[in-house]
Amino acid sequence: MDNKTDFAELLAYSRDSADELDRATAVEAAAVLGGVSEVLAQMQGDGQDDCEDCGFEIPKARRVAAPWAIRCAPCQSAKEGKRI
Repeated sequence: MDNKTDFAELLAYSRDSADELDRATAVEAAAVLGGVSEVLAQMQGDGQDDCEDCGFEIPKARRVAAPWAIRCAPCQSAKEGKRI
């Protein structure tokens, strides 16, 4: 099973589970898995053309400087709690 499938299953379980603790645990596990996927993408240099958050194209200069980038610079800064 790949990370995207695991992530989707965790989110579905967090939505459908009758037990509140199970839902919370599934949401937490999905968040961890999402973070792991991000780190793996960075380590492998697997970025993307469009920003994960805003959907706009990641500028070429950023993709050259950070080939693993999955967010544009403003969205990455916002995620890290920084002002640019």
